[in-house]
Amino acid sequence: MDFKRLRILRELADRGTVGATAEALKVTPSAVSQQLKTLQEELGVVLVEKSGRGVRLTEAGLAMAGAAAEVSTAMARAEATIDTYRRGWQTRVVAAFFPSAAEMFLPGLLHRVKAIDGLRFEAHFEDPGVAGFAGLTADYDIVLAHSVDGPEVFGGQGLTVVPLLDEPLDVALPVGHALAGRPTLCAEDVVGFPWMGVPEGFPFDTVLRQIEVRADAQAVRAQQFPDLRVLEALVSAGHGLSLLPRYTAVGNQGRGFVLRPLEGVKASRSIVALARPDVAARTTIQQVLAMLKAEAQGVAEAPEFHDAAHQSGSKSTADFIM
Repeated sequence: MDFKRLRILRELADRGTVGATAEALKVTPSAVSQQLKTLQEELGVVLVEKSGRGVRLTEAGLAMAGAAAEVSTAMARAEATIDTYRRGWQTRVVAAFFPSAAEMFLPGLLHRVKAIDGLRFEAHFEDPGVAGFAGLTADYDIVLAHSVDGPEVFGGQGLTVVPLLDEPLDVALPVGHALAGRPTLCAEDVVGFPWMGVPEGFPFDTVLRQIEVRADAQAVRAQQFPDLRVLEALVSAGHGLSLLPRYTAVGNQGRGFVLRPLEGVKASRSIVALARPDVAARTTIQQVLAMLKAEAQGVAEAPEFHDAAHQSGSKSTADFIM
């Protein structure tokens, strides 16, 4: 049984089409089809069948693709073991960051990466909806993802999930807003105001839906924009309220908005690192994941972030007018 052919089957399971598989492996679609045909002949079972204009994996094909992933993981672990002796480090790590994760972790992470001689670290921007993060692991060694439903939302997809940080989501209000003088807010307080939100499918919209359920009222989504700095600007200009992650927003409060904790609703997001198991088993990837965990711990323990929104709530509205 040829491992390269198993890898082709595994890539087809992940990517869905022969064309995408060929592009990922830098071969022709006909070469992919030929290798799959040879693998079927070797095994004596049908692995792939026609589906419309494309193909799909049979039950046997899906089972073998899962076995191929396990073989790949085992081989990666063996390579990681020998890395310890021959110092054969992976020289290039490619990671996907959503914007606020890059803001929190990337500056410090790049300093840490310099400690690994010869390592080239590339950070790329990606910010899909929650369902889109897992698929990015086909193209990146490490993917930073976030969800308001906890790290377990990324489980069951055959990936290594490394929890990094739980970050509170606070309500952002314009300076001088009628609710700005309160130390905390509840769903009933905020549901009736216009909201500067994110598009459907992005994590923060799930929290706004929880606010609606808790208050038994529908919020007005006046604007929907997938950029936290734009949401900050809209709130500061007085257009409405928004949900913002505390650690990346608290330092900008002087720009025209204040943060208040939300009670009675689970308002936080889990930030995780995702990787394919065989990739996560590599020595260098393990090191980078450990560095990400250290950066996240530093953020969580920073004094300026600890109960930051509660502390700002003790100030008068006038204290926020510059």
